[in-house]
Amino acid sequence: NIPSFFFQHLIYSSNHLNYTLVWALLDTLSRELQALVEHPNGTKTNPATTCKELLLAHPDLPDG
Repeated sequence: NIPSFFFQHLIYSSNHLNYTLVWALLDTLSRELQALVEHPNGTKTNPATTCKELLLAHPDLPDG
């Protein structure tokens, strides 16, 4: 767990809001959250833990 003062220092360097860093952090968090809620599709970027998990998420996919 990263303390909030760490982010505050990065975001408010020299008392000016660093919008580039804020948007980069928000984009990263958005991608991580999307990966958590997205159903696996069997690709390298979104793999399934088991074949059954893939079957439950996408019952219309062919075997193999």
